[in-house]
Amino acid sequence: MRQCIATAAAPPEQLLVAILAEQSCVSTSDLKYATFDLRCELGLWHEGEHADHVWEWEDGMAPPLWARWTADGLLRFECLSWCEAPHLTRDEVCTLFQDHPREHSWNVADPRIEALRRRVLAEGAGWIPNRLD
Repeated sequence: MRQCIATAAAPPEQLLVAILAEQSCVSTSDLKYATFDLRCELGLWHEGEHADHVWEWEDGMAPPLWARWTADGLLRFECLSWCEAPHLTRDEVCTLFQDHPREHSWNVADPRIEALRRRVLAEGAGWIPNRLD
């Protein structure tokens, strides 16, 4: 399934306030890892709000911070636990929040990554050795 393509912008001040509400000290170097340009990580045609993971607490004590927004642009921040869905292999985990709608992350394909993959394969076909399975 393809990834939802909804986007939003997180005002830096609102994101900083959300982070500071949970973590008392944030350095300016920490903020380089913060996400201000939001892109929904859920599967296409999901129900409810859009969601993007925006912050991971350094101590790991609190659940990760997610930005949630509606189609009309109402944005809020919420700490949500990781999805704990089991999968076929031990190496694969769902990178979405608990009780997310629709597909798990391993079934959601980012259309930008897929387009890049097709372009690399088409333009660099002679550079990539054939794999023998």
